[in-house]
Amino acid sequence: MTAHTHAPETPDAPLTRVTVIDTPNTDLLDRAQAGWERFLDTFEEPPHE
Repeated sequence: MTAHTHAPETPDAPLTRVTVIDTPNTDLLDRAQAGWERFLDTFEEPPHE
């Protein structure tokens, strides 16, 4: 049996399974916005006096 050694993960050298994204794409932002709006809809609005 062989031992597998891995270099420690650092901010400058993330593990290979991590994909770095400079900026999120429009689809991701749209999905996040829709999810945020659904989350906000779960709260009841205060009564208007």
